Amino acid sequence: MKIKDLPDSPPKYMEGIARYMWRRIVPMLKDNSFANEMDKTLVEALCDNYFVLRSSAKSISEHGAQFEVFDYSTDRKGKVIHKELKAIKKNPAVDSLDKATKNIRAISSELGLTPQSRAELLKLGDPDDDDEDSPFGGDDDGEF
Repeated sequence: MKIKDLPDSPPKYMEGIARYMWRRIVPMLKDNSFANEMDKTLVEALCDNYFVLRSSAKSISEHGAQFEVFDYSTDRKGKVIHKELKAIKKNPAVDSLDKATKNIRAISSELGLTPQSRAELLKLGDPDDDDEDSPFGGDDDGEF
């Protein structure tokens, strides 16, 4: 049974930034890694986490990493007569950004998209690479 390549087109249900990321990542994976259709779920997860990262960054940019919560007192006509700071809360997008960043890093490593993982894949793919630092030695002269 032959394993198929990753499809060039993103899944139909994928939208916006996630679709953009699919079209950006898949050609690189096809050219520079051992990824194939069996890795489709990982690629989808990478694209979805990229969407979360971008959406979270936008929220933080628009609303800040923290926001103030106030209590308001109004008169009978609804006019604010007193405003008191109740709390300062963290924008939930901060946690989403952090988690998406960690997920992207882990998935990228699995797919060979980080410098370290690429180096490891190149090492695995080079059968002529004699490892003289191996505890078993680099020479196989047949003697014990």
